Amino acid sequence: MAEKRTDHGTDVLSFDPREWRRWLSFRELIGDTDPVQVAQQWLAAREKHGMQASILVSVASERYLVARASEGIAMATLSHAKADMARFTATFGTRLLGEIRPEEIRQWLAQLPFAEVTKRNHYKRVNAFFTWARLEGLATFNPCESIKSPARESEDVTVLTVADVEKLFATAWKLRPQVCAKLALEAFAGLRFSSASRLVKEDINFREKGITLPAAKIKTRRRHYIDGLPANLWTWLRAAPPEAWTLTERQYLTLKSEAFTLAGVKNPGNVLRHSFCSYHVAAHKDAARTAVVLCHASPSMLYQHYKGRATARDAKRYFSVTP
Repeated sequence: MAEKRTDHGTDVLSFDPREWRRWLSFRELIGDTDPVQVAQQWLAAREKHGMQASILVSVASERYLVARASEGIAMATLSHAKADMARFTATFGTRLLGEIRPEEIRQWLAQLPFAEVTKRNHYKRVNAFFTWARLEGLATFNPCESIKSPARESEDVTVLTVADVEKLFATAWKLRPQVCAKLALEAFAGLRFSSASRLVKEDINFREKGITLPAAKIKTRRRHYIDGLPANLWTWLRAAPPEAWTLTERQYLTLKSEAFTLAGVKNPGNVLRHSFCSYHVAAHKDAARTAVVLCHASPSMLYQHYKGRATARDAKRYFSVTP
């Protein structure tokens, strides 16, 4: 080593066995080809296609989350995205983005200790992540494209009983009245939490009984105007105290959770929107009409997951819940 140091300098003393094994693997792939020539051709090919050198999954994930946050997505949605990507990077974070293969993601999804609906949500998140990475020039392909999404379970939709809805709103009106307007937007207009939490009073047309959903406040990112909504919704909106329209997303989330807890009603997630879907279809026997209110492009999902989950009698009682 002393002789080599004399001839080549102290670089020879920085020998790393891991790097050497990596180099041997590289040489096994390229044979006697000059590695510098291989590198030059590789860089030229990536430049030709406008692609950056591959980066670590953990670094790409951080950029993805920053990009999502800059889009103005709901805080709750961003929180779910961070949790899903944290699980993904716990397994793949130290790998290069371009190295991840479909079979690895399949195995990762299979071993997640969650129900199929949650696994499906993780698949959607990772798929969106790789789609974004391709558009940003960070990846050349999306490994999720050859993966079938985990099956949707028909029983993953939870609907509140009318008694629980009555108990929830009675408790909230008594103990947390400022939260009732936005609870009503979820339960009696079918809005998602992310949309209801962001609406302000100016979005509500009390005279025409319609609601404007600005593009930035809904999942589809397209402006919508919905009307033909149940009469009891307008009773709740008119009765709402002024502070109901000044709640931040975080404040609404906290008060909503408190209302469910105080009422002794479980909230498995999206339960108010699911309840609206079920009772609205039962009340009108017209999934297409419900789909228009929900801003769905097709009523097929409503027929598949909500039709037959409630009776017309219960639906009438559901849309009679008032302060």
